[in-house]
Amino acid sequence: MNWFNLSFVGWLVLIIALAIAAYMLHAPVVWIAICALALIGVGIITSVNHAKPRI
Repeated sequence: MNWFNLSFVGWLVLIIALAIAAYMLHAPVVWIAICALALIGVGIITSVNHAKPRI
């Protein structure tokens, strides 16, 4: 398992936990989806930055 996969799996676990917590607090589903998509984007960006080979 490379660093990208490990970092991205961590982000996915965090996003799922936050989405479940927001749902339990009766947040609108549309806002949960918007925030989840934004966090997935941030997760991809940070995972790629951590996985880049250093020259």
